[in-house]
Amino acid sequence: MSTNLKRFLIHCSTEWCGMDDTYRAVAEKEEDLWEIADQLAYENFQSYGGIDLVLEDYDIEDMSEEEIDAIVEEIDESAYYYSSIEECEDDEEWNSYEGEIIGIK
Repeated sequence: MSTNLKRFLIHCSTEWCGMDDTYRAVAEKEEDLWEIADQLAYENFQSYGGIDLVLEDYDIEDMSEEEIDAIVEEIDESAYYYSSIEECEDDEEWNSYEGEIIGIK
């Protein structure tokens, strides 16, 4: 591994409270993590129900499958999840998160 690697925290959030996650990553620069951060945010959104959560805002109980499909086609899922990246120099904060460390060389 390169000696120029920095530690980063990737924060993934949804539009719903309590459906967030944070991942640890090492990379030379923040820009190296943007694509993986977007993917992690999408996976986090999906892990909490994804489009089904969005559909809870609609009265779909009496709709046909075709009507529901039409609504789903119009929904921009990316409006419901997002990520941010911050450099982490604090050992205590870094160690407060568990899980695999993502490495970008």
